[in-house]
Amino acid sequence: MSTRSVGSRIRKSVPAAVAALAVACTLAACSSDEDNTPASEEAQSSLGAVVTSVREQAEGAVSSVQSAAESAAEKAGEAIDQAKLSAFVGTFRTAYPDLAADRETESIEKIVTDTCPMIEDGAPQQDIDATVQELATNGSVEPTDDQAARIAQLVKVACP
Repeated sequence: MSTRSVGSRIRKSVPAAVAALAVACTLAACSSDEDNTPASEEAQSSLGAVVTSVREQAEGAVSSVQSAAESAAEKAGEAIDQAKLSAFVGTFRTAYPDLAADRETESIEKIVTDTCPMIEDGAPQQDIDATVQELATNGSVEPTDDQAARIAQLVKVACP
């Protein structure tokens, strides 16, 4: 459910609930404490039902807004990861043109996607550097040990 439809639903239901509450309050105010007629009891019952209805609608609206916010936050997290991945590819292409020459974007992204799980699992830096060196190799052009270590640092920044 989009935030827009939640707002629309709230704008439509709240005025009706407020109007019903106003009518019920007016009816309750018109009766005296000594007046325990069925109409008076009915007005009080209606007032209680309206208050309950308004509370339930408000709770439902809050729940819907929270759900929409959580969904938006998840999507934002995914977008940030994609942004980091794109930044890595751009940096890699600029800093290491020989290693990036004639490579598809997916091939360069694979350096990150294959290495991040190792980093998350706490693999030794030597193993991470070796994997980066293997994945960054472009045909016969192989990164030096120093380049592989620097690329591994870029990968760490790109990991989620």
